[in-house]
Amino acid sequence: MNFAGKTALVTGATGFLGGALTLRLADEGAHVRALARSPEKGAFLRGCTNLEIVTGDVTDADRMRELANGCDYVFHVAAMLGANAGGLKTMRVVNVQGTSNVANAAVDAGVERIVFVSSIAYYGYRHTQDVTENMPWTPSRDPYVITKREGECVVREAENERGLSYSIIRPGMIYGPRSGMWTGNVYRLARLRSTIWLGKGDGFAHPIHIDDVVQQMLIQAAHPAAHKQAFNSSPDPAPTWREFLGSYQRLAGNQRWLSIPYAPVNAVASAVGNLVSRSNDPMWLDFIRFTQRRITYKMTKARELLGWQPQIDLESGINSCAAWLRQEGLLA
Repeated sequence: MNFAGKTALVTGATGFLGGALTLRLADEGAHVRALARSPEKGAFLRGCTNLEIVTGDVTDADRMRELANGCDYVFHVAAMLGANAGGLKTMRVVNVQGTSNVANAAVDAGVERIVFVSSIAYYGYRHTQDVTENMPWTPSRDPYVITKREGECVVREAENERGLSYSIIRPGMIYGPRSGMWTGNVYRLARLRSTIWLGKGDGFAHPIHIDDVVQQMLIQAAHPAAHKQAFNSSPDPAPTWREFLGSYQRLAGNQRWLSIPYAPVNAVASAVGNLVSRSNDPMWLDFIRFTQRRITYKMTKARELLGWQPQIDLESGINSCAAWLRQEGLLA
């Protein structure tokens, strides 16, 4: 795996995952075109060698063709998600049509491979046993879940119809320095005295350190066996939510834990859900139940085909966040 002298386009380069990947590729000696919708968001990338911040949007097909031209690899990280992302129609513009633009641009440019960032959310939140890459997805009304599935279909169609070499990564809960959700927000919860959680916290969480995800993406870009394959990227075996939150609690010097009984909350939530929708449980109820389940997103396929498994244990990974948490004024 040698990226020195190669040219790579990274979409979503100013985000958490895209930024870490961009810096790693540049450090490996690749020339990186770091796509930013707004240049000011890429301030942390400025001044790095082998790195060019380029402006554009994945919804602009012509711009994507221009930026992919001359590239050896494309890493499609950009996606719309979160509470402020809008509904299904809005998210499809970025997560599906944008993915189609990037995939077709990669074909036109003759890249060696595109690595598409999906998510374990692809499977939905209703599985009750360990999840492997060949398991079918479960029903979901979450726009992010739906558009990630459709985005994967777009990439596969580009291979089937136009010969694109692709590899798909499905990460779990990516944490590490600069992670607003799974480090910043989870640390805020963990430092509460007491830390509040629904149930005992013995359901399985799926935290994966940013450095492990980036390393797996690089392997999938270059490994022959990764062609036309999708891979989970999640801890196997999985820790419990109590263990995940507990690691942040230790940073905060906090040991207090308040368990809210799950059964009555689930009963009330189900009743409310029936009022909201008589045809299907609302997506937030699916996720509440998901946090109580003891399932693992298996890494067997990555171990067998790529010779890879996550390298950073939970305690080391959480400790690596301390300096950033202090910088953000969250950790004393």
